[in-house]
Parts: sequence; C-alpha cells; structure tokens
Amino acid sequence: MSRHMQLKSALVFIYILVHLHWSCTERVCQPDEDCSKYIYDNTMRGIPEKLRNGTIEVSFLTSKIPIIPKGAFSKNPQIKKIGFIWTSTTSIEVGAFEGLPDITTIGISGTNVTSLPVGVFEDLINLEKLVLQSNKIRSLKNGLFDDLKMLQELSLHMNEISSIEEGTFDSLENLTLLHLAKNKISSVSTSLFSKLKNLRIFRLNDNQLTSMPDGIFDHLPDLTEIALHGNKISFIKPDLFPHKNNLDKLTLDHNLLTELQQDLFVGFSSLKTLTLHNNQLIRLPTVLFGEMPKMTELSLSHNNLTDLPTGVFSSLKELKKLDLSSNQFSMISKDFFEGLEKLSDLNLQNNNIKSLKKEDFEKLQSLTTLRLGNNKLQSLPGDVFDALPKLNKLYLYKNPWQCDCNLLEFFEWIKNNEDKIKSKPSEVCESPKNLENQTISSLTEEQLICLTTLPIVSTTTSTTAVPTTTTTLQTTTTPAPTTIPVTTQTTTTQTTTQVITATTPTTQLTTLLPTTTTPPTTTATTTALTTSSVPTTASTTTLQPTTAHMTTTLIPATSTSTVQTTIATTSATTTILIPTTITSQKTTATSLPPSTTTRTTQPFLSTHSSFICTSSPQPILSSPTPTHKKSSCKELMIYYTTMLLVEICCTLVLAKITYSLYCSLEQRETLHTQVNLTHFSYTKSIILRPVEETAAL
Repeated sequence: MSRHMQLKSALVFIYILVHLHWSCTERVCQPDEDCSKYIYDNTMRGIPEKLRNGTIEVSFLTSKIPIIPKGAFSKNPQIKKIGFIWTSTTSIEVGAFEGLPDITTIGISGTNVTSLPVGVFEDLINLEKLVLQSNKIRSLKNGLFDDLKMLQELSLHMNEISSIEEGTFDSLENLTLLHLAKNKISSVSTSLFSKLKNLRIFRLNDNQLTSMPDGIFDHLPDLTEIALHGNKISFIKPDLFPHKNNLDKLTLDHNLLTELQQDLFVGFSSLKTLTLHNNQLIRLPTVLFGEMPKMTELSLSHNNLTDLPTGVFSSLKELKKLDLSSNQFSMISKDFFEGLEKLSDLNLQNNNIKSLKKEDFEKLQSLTTLRLGNNKLQSLPGDVFDALPKLNKLYLYKNPWQCDCNLLEFFEWIKNNEDKIKSKPSEVCESPKNLENQTISSLTEEQLICLTTLPIVSTTTSTTAVPTTTTTLQTTTTPAPTTIPVTTQTTTTQTTTQVITATTPTTQLTTLLPTTTTPPTTTATTTALTTSSVPTTASTTTLQPTTAHMTTTLIPATSTSTVQTTIATTSATTTILIPTTITSQKTTATSLPPSTTTRTTQPFLSTHSSFICTSSPQPILSSPTPTHKKSSCKELMIYYTTMLLVEICCTLVLAKITYSLYCSLEQRETLHTQVNLTHFSYTKSIILRPVEETAAL
C-alpha cells in the first residue's frame, strides 16, 4: 500500500472514530437507560445476541470478531446502522444480516475479508448505503447486489478487486455513487455500468486501465463527476463523453496522455474542474476548449509542453488559476494568455524560461500571484512586471541570477518592491564567483559591474633563407643581464624586447637574440656551435599569442677554420603593448651550402652580469632526456626504496628478538637473586645465636 493510500485510510479512520465518538457521547448510556447508539471496543470477541432495548445503531471498533455469522442480528430487528471498523473479521456468512428489514447503512472497513458470497446481502430491500472500503476483496460476482433495489451509494475503493463479472451492477437502478478507486482493475466492458441510469458520481481512478471502451458513458446521462486519474490511459477519443452538459468535474491527471484531440473539451458548459497534470503531453491542439463559464481552475503541470497555440485558453473567460509548472517552456508569449482577463494565479515554476519581457504579461491585468521559481533566469528588465498592476506575490527562488551590470535595473525594482517578493532569501547570485550565494537584496550598485575582456592578437611571420657561402664568423653581441643566449629560443615576456641581427655583405645570416642596452663589454665567452643546412630553404612560422616553435640541427664538426672577424651589429627595437599579454618571437633562419663548418661566436658580457657556459652544447639546446634513461632511473628508485623497506623490517625483527632475550635473562637473574638472599638470611641467624647467649650470661 502506498503512502498516499495509507494516509487516506488513516484520515478515513479518524473521521469514523470522531463520528462514532460524537454519536455515542451525545448521550451517556446507563444500565437502566434506553440508548439508540452503542459502540463495542476491542474487548468484544463476539456479536452479542441481544442488544439494549432501543438500540438502532451499533458499531464494533477494533473488536476481535473473526466471523460475522448467519443471523447475527436477527433478534434485533430495530437496527438501522451497523459498522465493523478495523476488526479482525476474515469472513461473512450468507444471511449474516437477515432479519433486519429497516437497516439503511452497513459499513465494513479495514478488515481481512477477501470475498463476499452471493446472498450475503439478501432481503436488504431498504439498504441505501453500503461501504466496503479498505478490505482485501479480490472479485465481485454477479448476483451479489441483486436485492439492493434502493441502494444509492456503493463504496468498494481500496480493495484488491481485479475482476468484476458482467451484470454485477445491473439491479442497482437507484445508485448515484459508485466508488471503485484504488483497486487492480485493468479493463471494463461497455455494458458493465449501462444499467446505472441515475449514476451521478463515477470513480474509477487509481487502477490499471489502459483505455476506456467506446460507449461506456452513453447510458449515464446524469453524470456530474468522472474520476479516471491515476491509470495508464494513453488516448481519449473525442466522443468518449457524450453527455457533457451536466459534468462539473473531470479528472484525467496521472495518466500517459501524449496528445489531446481537437475540440475534445468543447461543449462542457457546466465543467468547473479539469485536471490534466502529470501526463506526457507534448502539444495542445489549436482549439481544445469551448465556452466554459464555470471553469475556474486548470492544471497542465508536469507535462512536456514547450509551446502553446495562440489563444488556446481564450474561451476560459472565468479562469482564475492556471498551472503550467514543470513543463519544458523556454519562453512565454502574450498570446498564451489571450482572453484570461480574470486570471489571478499563474504558476510557471520548474520550467526552462531564460528571459521575460514586459509585453508577455500585458493581458493579465487581474494577476495577483506569479510563480517563476526554478527556471533559467539570469537577469530581467526593470519594467518586466509593470504591466501587472495588481501583482502582490512574486516567487523567484532557484534561478541562476547573474549579478553584474545587466541586473542593475531589476535590482532597483527589487529594492523598491521587496514586499511583493515572497521567496526571500532564495534570490541568490550564481555568478560572478565573488558574489556567489549572496542575496540580491543585500548587494549594492557598486558590486554590480561587468568585466571586459580584450581580444587576443595572432601574428604570422614568414622568413625565407637564400643561398650563402660558407663563412666562419666572430660575432660580438651585447646580451641582456641574466639571459642565456641560445640559437633556438622561445620567450614570452611582458617587457619590451630588442632584436639584434648580424649580417655580412656576402652572407645573409639572421640571428635574433633578446637584449637590452648595457655598458661596453669586458668579459668574453667562446661557444663552439656547428650548423648544417641545405641551400635555398623557405621557412614559415605562424605565431600564436603564447606559443612559438623552432628547430635547429647540430652535427659533429669535421673541419675547423677560425677567422677573427668583427661584424657591425645593428639593433632593431620592437615594442608590442597589449593590456593583458605581450608575446615576443625570435626566429633564426640560416642557409649554407652542403658542407660542414665550425663557427666560433664570442659574446662579450658586461661585468655587471654573470654568464655560465658549459663545455657541451647539449644542455644549451635543452635536449630531452632519453626515455630509457628515465625508465632506468625510475627502476633504480623503486629498487632502492624496496631494499630500504626490507632493511627496516629486518631491523625491527632483530630488535624485537633482542628485547625478548633481554627480558628472559632479566627474569632469570631476578629469581637467582631471591634464592641467595633467603639463604644469606638463614645463615646470619644461626651465626648470631651464640652471641646472644653469651650476653645473657
């Protein structure tokens, strides 16, 4: 049993208890008094043969009565009402209520009765109300209610009924209420209820129905309430409800409806309540509702609606409450609400609405309550609710508010209309990070700012090398302090970079080195550098904001020739200023004939800076460590770590053994010492006796 069913059962039980308590306490029964109502509690283990004189209503509450036998009340023909509530009854015999010509009401609720034999209600020609709820009845047989010609209300809800034989209800011509909710009924036939000409309330909700047969309501012209919610109905035919004029309540929620037919609800002039929530509706037809002057509430929540036809609610002139929550709306339009001049409560929470504008609500002049919680709103215009003059309750909780300069106008509106917002302090900022989880109303205008982001500039440089002759050069450069000169270098810095290019009349050689202006150099360092290249090489380098790449190949020198040549150095200074990132790119392109040469370069360094140069060019070129060396190093580390752990374990074991031996030896030494002391004491006593005797003499 679901929690909902348990709650409902408990409420019914409490109601019955209160009703019976009031009925019984209206007048306290004394032994000599004539009492018309009497209740037996859980101390009663059987039905008394004779009741008090004048008793016309008797109830057994939690009594230990396992069986209601045949003729149980035959000696009390005056009884009009009998009730068994939460008793331990498991069966009712045929003729259990015989001899009661005036009985009008029988209630058997909350028992373990699983079946009702045909004949159990025979001869009850004046019975008007039969309540058999919250039992364990599994089926209804034809003939069970044949003698109940005057029965008006039959309640069989909250049982386990899965089958009903044809003709079971045929004799109930005066029945006005049939309650079969919360059972296990999976199908019904067209003729099952066809003889119930006076039926007004029909409840078949919370069963396992997948469809309703054609013509099932054709012979029920007086129906005012049809409850079909809580089933598995996926489709409703347009002619399912032929007698529309008298119907004032229709519940179709909690089914599997995906679409509704055109004009399905046209002609329901008396309808007051229509529930369509908790289905799977993805769209509505352009014309769904007709004139419904009595319709005041409509629920379409918990569906999959993303849009609504223009004026779909325009015929619902008296609608006061519209629930569109828990759908998939990402935006709304003023056309949704055409004709809803009297709407006072609009629920749009739990959707995906991202934006709203003033025009969306301009046709809702009577709206007093607007629910917009749990949507995707980040900001709203300051005048978005100006079209709602009567608005006094606004719910905005659980929206991802972006608290920046775009929220300024709506921030001012909130400050001026705090009394209208009913979900405080749930209006909290989600962004920016520094304002996260702060309430909007607690902010100041100075905190609502927008950050600007500068664009990233990309530069592409193309360098072409031309054929040159082999030349051994000595180049004098002035490097920047604390800067290591290399042939290939990628540098990203936020300072001004100067580029120095060295050339000769017969050789086009480009060298780009970062430098700053320094005093004349006094220190020199010589670096042997060998470069191999092929003639006529075109090299194109694409520069990105923070990445530069360049490759230089070095091979061992096979011939050496040194010529001391001093090349005039020219400097070109390029300064790029960007508010956020400055990128400097240095590219060297050298083209030589197919030969191997050695070029000696002697950079002269300032005495104010220190420059360390190794004897091998490999560290300068930052050659990557071979993979096998890394693996070997890792293996050695693991090996030494393992040996260390083994050594520690052995040391601990040895220490424990040594300590055990020490304890053992100490214990033995203690025992030996005790024996010696005892022996010494005894010897001392013997030696001293002669001395005592001599003293006495």
